[in-house]
Amino acid sequence: MASIPMPKADDVFRRLQMLEMIVDNTSNMVVVTDEERRITWVNAAYTRITGWTLEECVGRRPGELLHGPDTCKQSLTQLGIMLCQAEAVHEFELLNYKRSGEAYWVSLNIQPIRDTTGSLTGYVSIQTDITERKHRELLTADLQKRLEVAQRLARLGRIELDEGTGQSRWTSEIFRILGRESDTKDRGAKDFMACAHPNDSETLQGALAHALRTGIELDLEFRVVTDTGSTRWVRCRGLPQRGAGGFGLPLTLMVQDITLYKNLIEQRRVRNEDLNKQVQVRTRELEEAYSSLEAFSYALSHDLRTPLRHIAGFAELLREGVLSGNAQGSLPYCEKIIRASVQMKKLIDGMLSFARLGRQGMNVEPVNVAEMVDDVVAALANDSHPKKLRWRIQTGLPTVQADAVLLREVWANLLENAVKYSSHRDVIEIGVGWKAMPGGVEFQVRDNGLGFDPEHADRLFGMFERLHTDARIDGSGIGLALVRRILECHGGHIRADARPDQGATFRIFLPTRMDPDPPRWQAGHQAGHPAEEPRLRAN
Repeated sequence: MASIPMPKADDVFRRLQMLEMIVDNTSNMVVVTDEERRITWVNAAYTRITGWTLEECVGRRPGELLHGPDTCKQSLTQLGIMLCQAEAVHEFELLNYKRSGEAYWVSLNIQPIRDTTGSLTGYVSIQTDITERKHRELLTADLQKRLEVAQRLARLGRIELDEGTGQSRWTSEIFRILGRESDTKDRGAKDFMACAHPNDSETLQGALAHALRTGIELDLEFRVVTDTGSTRWVRCRGLPQRGAGGFGLPLTLMVQDITLYKNLIEQRRVRNEDLNKQVQVRTRELEEAYSSLEAFSYALSHDLRTPLRHIAGFAELLREGVLSGNAQGSLPYCEKIIRASVQMKKLIDGMLSFARLGRQGMNVEPVNVAEMVDDVVAALANDSHPKKLRWRIQTGLPTVQADAVLLREVWANLLENAVKYSSHRDVIEIGVGWKAMPGGVEFQVRDNGLGFDPEHADRLFGMFERLHTDARIDGSGIGLALVRRILECHGGHIRADARPDQGATFRIFLPTRMDPDPPRWQAGHQAGHPAEEPRLRAN
């Protein structure tokens, strides 16, 4: 197999342009630097948040633009060490400054970039503005401190025991916490603790018993159930009363409603988890997008080989005909070259449109699958195969809604693979069938080739994955990955069934309508559509 040439500078620039389109709408800042950590590219979010444009950033280090008087020097030293060692940096928080001088917090995720030899060529930094989260953390910490001071100094709620009369009373705040109307009845600490949430009652009783046994201060947070059935958090503090027989209930028990504080803590915890998940998801999406750009360039070169091979072959035949003086007899080769060139142009346009815009860039229209399969079969017949090909194609292949250029790639890859992996047989038998399914149509492509171990079926559709290492069978492991991408973009599915050396069957499902949430694959479901006898065709 010919080695894949290294991308040229203009190829890299085109990839960066496509990457810019992918990440341009993200709220995360993306910075690309070279191996000396000098900026080569930033996205629109970076400019929107920091105020620095791409032209102003190129050639400069991020620290020259973003670090300010309150940026932690120790953190910068630690970050520098990690980058010098070419380590990946995950969720590293740092205080930066905008061009306007306004401070903001970021969470850094930096990934070193290496070439095929393992040499460091640069870094990709994904930065998330976490200023709002930091401000919330500071606000919550300040609120917690204020609440602690208030619990020591302010009488927000009291349960008081009169030593002279032995009677206890609640202040109005206690009634408010429990959602009751105030009264003057004798109510003490045990009456209040009886309102504790069942899940906290045992803990509360244990803490109270320990305080009365040791005389240490009772300081406990627990939940109470109000008269309306709701739950509130309270903090109780009191010093047990020393008596002749030991310790008794506190003369004054301070009670504070800390529901708001607890809710803020819980909200902060949930919000932090959400933010962390969002950062992880967006980081993964950007990493996958960057990886997809590289894979796409290989896929494009891979799938252009067939029309280029046809052009080269027919051009050689045309030259021989012209040299022999049979110019008139060579004219059909010109038509074949033109047709292959047109097909190559459509392929390039369709794949680039797919890479840039996904589903929004597709030209969905009715596609006659029968005609498309015949066209692909005819193209395969033009290749020189030493084996005899026998096609069994079910009649009545239906028309579907799809992008014709992309769907042709699906059929070209599946049928070419079927022929390639069956080439060791004396007779290559390829079958194409279909049946109606709930919500769409299922097509099948069957061969009598090498097959594969069904335990590894999931790997079959991964980029650059090959289950066979036979040097006689060329391939880069891209075709089936591209097939899956195209079908998923149409809201469809693909799966494969096989046994080693017993051939394989690929089943593709296309929905009747391209909905955002495509129908689930219903394995083994048989539709009530009568199967037609396949027609036999050999070439």
